[in-house]
Amino acid sequence: MKTVLFDLDGTLLQMEFSPFLRDYFSAISNHCRKLAAPQVFVKKLIASTTLMLHNEGLETNQEVFMKDFTNAIQVKEEELSPLLEDFYANEFPKLRAHAIFNNLSSLVLQETLARGWRIVIATNPLFPKLAIEERMRWAGIQDFPWTYVSSYENSSACKPNLFYYREIMDKLGLNPEECWMVGNDAQEDMIAGQLGFNTYLVTDYLIAREGAPQPKARGSLREFLTYMREKIS
Repeated sequence: MKTVLFDLDGTLLQMEFSPFLRDYFSAISNHCRKLAAPQVFVKKLIASTTLMLHNEGLETNQEVFMKDFTNAIQVKEEELSPLLEDFYANEFPKLRAHAIFNNLSSLVLQETLARGWRIVIATNPLFPKLAIEERMRWAGIQDFPWTYVSSYENSSACKPNLFYYREIMDKLGLNPEECWMVGNDAQEDMIAGQLGFNTYLVTDYLIAREGAPQPKARGSLREFLTYMREKIS
């Protein structure tokens, strides 16, 4: 069955990621300051996140992160987890100010579903499900019938590791030649083409990278809507 994998940040969610990330680090480190000084917390958080980026599939990203991060700041997981859950439930939504809402993403998804295709959120799984679902709300796309949403709980690799895409392929039984990967990162998203996916590079919030794979097509998200209607059968 044909399936479209969509990146989230900078693709379906209109947002400048760098300012968001700056305020995210500030908010989470202050929320957890009883565990570690904010500067220390952020430094260790970045290091453990980097370790997730190199996960090779033996454990989930959550397991890799928790094992490393709790050791780094010398706390038990049962002490850290409730604090993080409280942050993502009550403080993280305040970062919504970074999102720029329009209905274009909904129109793209409606067009995709009208064709009888499945839709997948293929965001880099560095965040817990709570945080990803919240950002989906910011984009106004949380209520669509998603076949799969990648998060750090259900993923054992990160982009641009091809195992990330293989894992989704295996879980959903995808034939990549019948599928599209749509995203704004020239390397992390377009590398799916090496597995046979059709790829579309969204240029609204383009992350260009030297030597990145060439997409099958490129343009704005609005142009992708037109491209679907005119070029994809």
